[in-house]
Amino acid sequence: MGNFTYIGLMMVFAIIPSIILLYFLRNKINFKNLLISIFILFIIGVIWDQISVRVGIWSFSDSKIIGSVFGIPIEEYLFIIFVPLLTITVYTLINKIIEK
Repeated sequence: MGNFTYIGLMMVFAIIPSIILLYFLRNKINFKNLLISIFILFIIGVIWDQISVRVGIWSFSDSKIIGSVFGIPIEEYLFIIFVPLLTITVYTLINKIIEK
């Protein structure tokens, strides 16, 4: 998969499931609260990644990413958005199931 390894995994395990769940739960989700939550988590995630990469806690292989912005892979920014979104939608789905 080369440079598309990280984005490929993100698509399969985070982006597509998040979008599907968001569509099916669109009537159960308060989108204003969702956007505020994602924004706050995005800021925290970017700061976390910047510190972690600069200190050497982790790194990213240039051969597995499509590119980077400010030293962080583009895919990592998507990760910071879609993993919390997936978590929130799965939580909402579980609550919907329990309510029945």
